[in-house]
Amino acid sequence: MSQSTSNSWQPFRPTEADLKAIAQDVADVPGIQVQLLDGHGDLHLPDRVAHQYQIAGGKILLKVARDLPAPIKGIGLFIPGAEYVGIGRISTGLGTPHIETNPDFLGITAAFQTRDRCRIDFLAINDPTAPTDNHRDFVDVLRATAKSASAYLPLVGEWGAYDVGNLLAEQTVFAKTLAERVGALKAGKCLAHITKQTLPTAYSSTAWQRYWTGIVELGGTAGKFAFVPMHDENTRPRLRPGERHLSEDWRQRQSKGDIAFQLYWIPFLTQDATPTGQLTRAWDEGHKTVVGTITFPRVEPKSDEARLWSALATEMGANPGNWVADSGNTIKQPATAFGIARKLGYALSQQGRGALEPQAYQRVFETGQINADLAQELNRRREQKEALGHISCAP
Repeated sequence: MSQSTSNSWQPFRPTEADLKAIAQDVADVPGIQVQLLDGHGDLHLPDRVAHQYQIAGGKILLKVARDLPAPIKGIGLFIPGAEYVGIGRISTGLGTPHIETNPDFLGITAAFQTRDRCRIDFLAINDPTAPTDNHRDFVDVLRATAKSASAYLPLVGEWGAYDVGNLLAEQTVFAKTLAERVGALKAGKCLAHITKQTLPTAYSSTAWQRYWTGIVELGGTAGKFAFVPMHDENTRPRLRPGERHLSEDWRQRQSKGDIAFQLYWIPFLTQDATPTGQLTRAWDEGHKTVVGTITFPRVEPKSDEARLWSALATEMGANPGNWVADSGNTIKQPATAFGIARKLGYALSQQGRGALEPQAYQRVFETGQINADLAQELNRRREQKEALGHISCAP
């Protein structure tokens, strides 16, 4: 399961033995779900292992650029000038506790369907690097996150919206658990890297910021996609911004107008400039190319339509395995071991939480509408969670 160590890039083509081994590496995902459910008071049903808490969700639009790089032109969604309706979601990464001022990853999902009814999911976080260099260490990070979810100091209270005491308690348990899994030295390096990744969120006034996908295969090479806001309006938050300030900012922005990102393609150059084995190293981006625009269109956040689309974003699943890598769609697995592990892990997470079956909302990508049957099911799920006090998003 080794990646090429030369200066070129070679896709990882797994054997059956490789797939079996990676599946075993992520087999603990259902157990992590149970531990999160048992440990966190805001959860009353099994939910996502990561990116559980939703800041925003709804209909999105993709307009593909007319001038595309030759290697990706005509593959999957990338038909010059094509337009698509999709489903988008913004979330916190660790999500426990549900306080948006805490250091955390932010994530974006942008799900679409090709004209041939092939599902495409862009999954990205607001840092250009991965939390770890390999999938085994990442599963250990998820285990440590689940263990730390129960670290709660009820007498400390909150300073404004900053739950400092509980944050420190969580980080202490997280560090201890990770050290038990990977050793103190490796845990220290990992914690330092994750802290560097997550601190910017604590200093953000908006979730309308930059996001980067992991490594994907497209048109015979590796690459990443970057979501870049049309305008850079992310500043330090005001003093005591409120524990839901990112959700509130997003709703205010979307009620006033579209929220748009330029979609960039960053192709592999060399292992030094764009490393595919050292996932915790950022890529050079000077050669990136605009390949489209993704927009969350203007909407009244409290309208019935907006609530339905938000519920759909909450209840559906997304998977990095939903991808088209070549013109014939002949490549069925992600091109890295990390990507395969994510594909298998996401599937386990969706199964464990009873995510909405893809067939239930497939027509949404074609019509841009939520029909009566789907609306009824989405309302049922939302009402069930509200009755239990289960938190999936800001009220």
